[in-house]
Amino acid sequence: MEDNIMTLEEFVFDLPLYQKIDAKNGYDDIIALLEKADESVSVEGYNSFKKKNTTYYILKGICSLREYYDFSKNSAEEEEFYVVKDNFINAPQLMNEIGVKSIILKCRRYGDTIAIDLYYNYEEKILMKVGQYPSVADIHIGQVKQYDKVLEKPILREFTKAIGLAANGVGIGSFVYLRRIFENLVFQAFDEAKKDGAAIDHFESMRMEEKIKVLKGYLPSFIVENNSIYGILSKGIHELTEEDCLAYFDCMRQSIELILDERLVQLEKKKKIDEVKKTLNTITSQIKK
Repeated sequence: MEDNIMTLEEFVFDLPLYQKIDAKNGYDDIIALLEKADESVSVEGYNSFKKKNTTYYILKGICSLREYYDFSKNSAEEEEFYVVKDNFINAPQLMNEIGVKSIILKCRRYGDTIAIDLYYNYEEKILMKVGQYPSVADIHIGQVKQYDKVLEKPILREFTKAIGLAANGVGIGSFVYLRRIFENLVFQAFDEAKKDGAAIDHFESMRMEEKIKVLKGYLPSFIVENNSIYGILSKGIHELTEEDCLAYFDCMRQSIELILDERLVQLEKKKKIDEVKKTLNTITSQIKK
């Protein structure tokens, strides 16, 4: 994500812990949105509790941890603290302290919240997530469970492992799992081709591009049209840095999801065809009586 201006959605739902945001990738814009509670700011994302896409707003803006307490001002010492009621009001003297801050986002539809702890350094213009619940991994793993219809459980677990690693700043390891998923999809297609009686000699020794070419009738079109996916994943494992892999992870993950989306559509189409055929056979037999 380095050198790219980050959106608020990317910050909340995609940014791993301990990845620095500075002036190069949108620090000023993110701070401007996070520094105060604002119901007019909408953040589109996934609710991992309700397993639904929804919209959040900023319930409590970036603030010092001390602002979580509502002091009654019963003593001179307590009067030094800023009083905070239902909505957090950012006291400048607390806002500008370097250290751990917090924000809370609330789901407009269901009321669930996302809490994020931040390391904030206003002098050097640095912002970094140091904690989040639900985590980025929790959010994304909930989204991929829909693919259990087209991925075997061990492979689906590898997909969630890839997401979990990327969410915790491990780029190369996440690419290892994504590549294994890609390979599994290709070998699934090979098994289907064999069941149809297709004769494909020396398949195991072929390069991936050759495998995709001979199986193009059995693979989702996105694989066939974008066979560079495997090359990027392999290069990431062997040559790229952790930072490079993390920067490319979202695109690679979305590529896998597009492939799986096609398989889901094909599965639903086959199911519908089988149901209609069965009904047609029933109707035909009734008419003949």
